[in-house]
Amino acid sequence: MTAPGTIDYTPPGPVLGAFLRSDRFVRFVCGPFGSGKTVACCIEIFRRACEQRPGPDGVRRTRWMVVRSTYPQLRRTTIPTWQSWFDDRFGSFTWGPPPAHRLVLPLDDGTVVDADVQFVALDGADAEADLRGFEGTGIFFNEVKEIPKGIIDFALGRVGRFPAAKDGGPTWYGIIGDTNPPDSESWYYRLAEEEKPEGWAFFRQPGGVLDVDGRWAANPKAENLANLPSDYYLNQLAGQSTDWIKVYLAGQYGFSLDGRPVYPEWRDSVHVARDPLAPIVELPLLLGLDFGLTPAAVLGQRTASGQWRIIDELVTDDMGVVRFSELLAARLAQKYPRMIVEAWGDPAGNARAQTDERTCLQLVRQHAGIRAVAAPTNDFTARREAVASALNRLVDGEPGLLLSPRCAMLRKGFAGGYHYRRIQVAGDDRVHDRPEKNAYSHPHDALQYLLSGGGEARAILGRRERRDRVRPERSEHSYNVHAW
Repeated sequence: MTAPGTIDYTPPGPVLGAFLRSDRFVRFVCGPFGSGKTVACCIEIFRRACEQRPGPDGVRRTRWMVVRSTYPQLRRTTIPTWQSWFDDRFGSFTWGPPPAHRLVLPLDDGTVVDADVQFVALDGADAEADLRGFEGTGIFFNEVKEIPKGIIDFALGRVGRFPAAKDGGPTWYGIIGDTNPPDSESWYYRLAEEEKPEGWAFFRQPGGVLDVDGRWAANPKAENLANLPSDYYLNQLAGQSTDWIKVYLAGQYGFSLDGRPVYPEWRDSVHVARDPLAPIVELPLLLGLDFGLTPAAVLGQRTASGQWRIIDELVTDDMGVVRFSELLAARLAQKYPRMIVEAWGDPAGNARAQTDERTCLQLVRQHAGIRAVAAPTNDFTARREAVASALNRLVDGEPGLLLSPRCAMLRKGFAGGYHYRRIQVAGDDRVHDRPEKNAYSHPHDALQYLLSGGGEARAILGRRERRDRVRPERSEHSYNVHAW
């Protein structure tokens, strides 16, 4: 701050800069602890208040609501952050109820800013009633992931109502918010990563730490580092669980689960493509298939350099193989016409059912019209290793496995939906040795068959064979090393 009523602020990173430059009706920014996102939202309120068109009397009037889920959170975090930038020199602050700050200050052009900022907790049955009486310019939701989606929906109709049209109307109005990464089952994740509503914008900051060869290291691309103590992120690692570190320090989406993710190698910010992946027409389309009453297909390609590009998924529920094969044929004809297709399925799909002499793989070949064979192995450890080795690999500076954002079930499974269930043992943290069967396990089984059939299993099984050859097992017979 250089003088009373003057703010000296520079966005401490490109993501926050893009957030502040945007004019979208709804804007949210997601990032780790200490990334400067709450300050950016406070600055945005002040900037928009100063840019509001003056009324006939030369006054730039705006009205804002700053929301947190509880009043203790407002008092402990949100209001102190606001007051660290806007003290009494900008106008009088009152503790209400509700707490409010009336900013009144003259500008160099002779106009006057008059901004009414109210701090409100929307945490109970009266939340909608509290909103119903608000007619304002904009609303700032601090830690928006803690706010129910119904309140966000109701808030959409409470902004843009001040100043009145006779006073010039609002120059800009809308909703802004900040949050630490939510879990992948939240409404925020669904809108930000899957539905992406028109007129809404979601900004995601880089994490404060990175996984480097299995160890957490400071991320030099993190935002707001100049305003943090040295080793701010590294000092928070001690004693914290991996899941906590991923969300609050690495800035990755979490997952609500009782167990351990199958793929700790997964990094959402690294392995998910920014935009949906399109097929490379010069390459064959490779499929992985899982059967049962919840059949699934995963579609991908492997480039000449060895990168796996997972471009699509087909996940069904309570469906037979024939109907699934027909849906798969329709998907291929509509989105991937005239492409060479190869497929690998669950080796158990080669077994004949008691009521039908045809196998699942035969039914797929017949009704989907594709060449489908059994994957080279059904050993879970080998299948998991096939995917994990691709996740751990770098190909020309890019991840060895790149997932299209349209693959929602695979992505949520990677984030933790595909997991080992915890065993209830007092005083011990143990999990089952096989993943839990759920909605995410079927597409991930299909992914494992795809990578195993596409070449990853060959290298893994080859390493096992070489290891077995040089490490013979002792039998009940006498062992002669020279004879061996």
